[in-house]
Amino acid sequence: MVTLRPYQTEGIKRIFEAWNPKLLNLRNILFQMPTGTGKTTVFSEIVRKATVKNKKILIVVHRVELVEQIADRLTHFGVGVGIISARQKANPDCDVQVATIQTLSRREYPPADIVIIDECHHSKAATYQTLWEIYPEARFLGVTATPTRINGDGFDDLFEILIPLGKLSFFFEKGYLAHIKHLVGCIPDLSKVKQRMRDYDIEMLHNVMLDNSIMANLIDSYNKFAKGKKTIVFAVDIEHSKEIVQRYINAGFPAAHIDATTPKNERIDILNKFRSGEILVLSNVDIVSEGFDVPDCEAVQLARPTKSLVLYLQQVGRCMRPYEGKDCGLVLDNAGLWLEHGLSYIDRDWTLQSTKKNKKSNHTSKEVVAMDDEGILREITKPVESVGLELTELTEELERLLIFESYLRIAIANDHQLTSAVYKYRDLLISKSVEMSDIEESYCRKRLLKNGYNKAKGFLFYVKNDIKQALQEIK
Repeated sequence: MVTLRPYQTEGIKRIFEAWNPKLLNLRNILFQMPTGTGKTTVFSEIVRKATVKNKKILIVVHRVELVEQIADRLTHFGVGVGIISARQKANPDCDVQVATIQTLSRREYPPADIVIIDECHHSKAATYQTLWEIYPEARFLGVTATPTRINGDGFDDLFEILIPLGKLSFFFEKGYLAHIKHLVGCIPDLSKVKQRMRDYDIEMLHNVMLDNSIMANLIDSYNKFAKGKKTIVFAVDIEHSKEIVQRYINAGFPAAHIDATTPKNERIDILNKFRSGEILVLSNVDIVSEGFDVPDCEAVQLARPTKSLVLYLQQVGRCMRPYEGKDCGLVLDNAGLWLEHGLSYIDRDWTLQSTKKNKKSNHTSKEVVAMDDEGILREITKPVESVGLELTELTEELERLLIFESYLRIAIANDHQLTSAVYKYRDLLISKSVEMSDIEESYCRKRLLKNGYNKAKGFLFYVKNDIKQALQEIK
């Protein structure tokens, strides 16, 4: 028996309420859950509940690997499954069928009261839209972590309601997802790379990313930030991926390549070796960005620039699953994707409507700052300044701490007491009617200690109370 998490139970409740003829009575629901929070578990429980009422269900996916994963997951819910996929023997007697859209479109469509479309950001394709014509009376559920399209098309012509389950920050805070550190490797020059089908031209991208300095930086970034960690690399194409693997092997790291043409048995063997740790670095082309589950994957290396926000977030999602002993997931951004789409872990507002008029509505991060190896906060005025640093979202606290850094620099440059920088910061906080937060106190203490002031803890305790008292007097 599978135990559901509270948010999964809430999501199922909201879906059934939207379908309920006595409540919202909607047919077409798009359900959004962040990568790694268990959307397969959610719709598997929906399938289980529906089969109890003798409903027939069709689950549609775009890749054969997802068919196998979903069929296996449904067995944990006690649900028998028929599979509609190339080279698979059909079992039309099962009330639940899992199908690849490619094979389904070439065969007789099974009966269905409920149609579930996994990774439904693909549902704008003509083969998917036919499903609404085939099943005019069925209830539809589309599930995805990223309800957006690279061309900005909306989903309001297919779905009547979008039910987002929660912000990423909620799942990080509750421990359902591993916190992310976004680290900048290099920033490739894409100024001469043309676009094809709204994304970068693969052949031109291939030539840029095979540049020797960029390839060397992949290994350098891994050595600096993720050495010995289980890492998935996302490459431009097969040749690029195989060259990456060879570089890793030459550097002494066990690595392997897979892509869609890798024979099934060989692919299974490689994935099993990666899961067991026999292979540390797994480089791939479009094969483990969706539906690939290795919770102890500690890092992803982004080596493929893309205009697709969906692809970017799906790739980052591979290292977001929590695992015992895993402090955080590392994103080694060697493709400059944070410049294209913003930080990988920010909260985003999703919509059914088109984003063509406001293309950056879901894509734009707030300003970012960076931390260096010593934990010193640095402002980024040019992208190149971020190379080798950890990016973080610019909050009000960090914006104030950048000012503290300027006070500290002035004190050091003029040979003033370091405490003078803290006194200036105290006056700044009082002028803004803001108390010193624990984050600010910790950062200021660390910086004072780093510069040789050993009484920082007691001094900042005094300053923090001084600010609190001053603000009380103002009130």
